[in-house]
Amino acid sequence: MKTARLLPLLVILLVTSCATTEKKISQWEGKGNRAALSKVARQSSEKPQLRRKALESLARLDWKPTNQERLEIYSLIASEQGREEAVTATKEVSQEDFGGINGDILASCGLLSEDGKWSDRAKATELYARLKAANKKAVSMILCQETISRPDMRTRVLLLAIKLGIEGSEADLNAVLKEYGDKPMAEDYLNSGSDQLHEGGVAWANSHGYRVASGQGSHRSAWGRF
Repeated sequence: MKTARLLPLLVILLVTSCATTEKKISQWEGKGNRAALSKVARQSSEKPQLRRKALESLARLDWKPTNQERLEIYSLIASEQGREEAVTATKEVSQEDFGGINGDILASCGLLSEDGKWSDRAKATELYARLKAANKKAVSMILCQETISRPDMRTRVLLLAIKLGIEGSEADLNAVLKEYGDKPMAEDYLNSGSDQLHEGGVAWANSHGYRVASGQGSHRSAWGRF
């Protein structure tokens, strides 16, 4: 009888010990365990902050995701229409080309200050043109992922997203703002020149106790303007 009574407790202890924690994520990063980190980043059952931590670890490990991994990560914040478009994009764009777009986005952010100014306009113009010509959904998916996975670059990624003004990306950007936004980010949306981003900025402000008023707000990037 004693043994029978202990079995449920043992099961509970085993399940608890397998739960994902920030400590485990740090350990997996230290061991270069990209597979374990990728699994956490793609699981809807994991807490958003743990998924974000896993993505941050993967970024530091220079992770090269498959198209399926990109799709599953994006699907966690996307609308039904967004997911359908992403499925099509992952079929039309090769993993290599996804990687190339990702590289161009990071290179562009490296040339962009947090004031929204380019350090090398000639090089930035070339990158900007390539991104504008790339598959729109693929660009939007990567912008979302990099916004989440690179906190030190988050502002610049979002400023780049606004400058690119990719048609149809507004819903994705609003989803990122809702999940990971802050006041300066919301002000960038309000002043971006995009009606949909303005609506997203207003929604974020209302849900965080702010009132939208005219004044000296952030105006570092304009929708679709280099």
